[in-house]
Amino acid sequence: MAQIQFLIHTFNWNSPSWDLFILAFWLVASVLFAFSAGRGRMLTILVSTYMSQLLVIKAPFFTALVSSKLHVGTTASNATFAQLAAFVILFLVFFVFLNRYAFKTSVDGRQIHALPFALVFSVLQVGLLINVVISYLPDYIQNSFSPLVQFLFLSPNAGFIWLLLPVVFLIVAGRFLSDPDAA
Repeated sequence: MAQIQFLIHTFNWNSPSWDLFILAFWLVASVLFAFSAGRGRMLTILVSTYMSQLLVIKAPFFTALVSSKLHVGTTASNATFAQLAAFVILFLVFFVFLNRYAFKTSVDGRQIHALPFALVFSVLQVGLLINVVISYLPDYIQNSFSPLVQFLFLSPNAGFIWLLLPVVFLIVAGRFLSDPDAA
């Protein structure tokens, strides 16, 4: 906790930079997402993120296919951009199909107790998306971020923590928000 406080105090809030943009995007996108998406869409985005990330990691032919379509060379920098492009393409495909055919729930209504759930869950989901996207950037770009952004999204355990947090939150908080009529 002391390390986070130190990083927040040493962060340059006055100079517009990618670091400030990332943190502002995290905050604004989380709030907008919490108010605009229902639980079904939130689950669709989470599952799309996990499936896309898994396929980019475990199926390198997707990256090779995107790389060949974009006519990208084989340098490390271009390979990471090809992985990012493969992730975005797979995410959009999964989102469209899962949104159309899966996770349709009758619980998307707005109850007052669902708002805190939606806010926290959207912060975790947007944080996961930021972590995934930043992790596919080349090392020289990752190293240019502030220590705060590096700690939150690029530290050695950050990827695992961001993958785990939304699921743990769903397990813990989801039982309080379940629909008694759906059972």
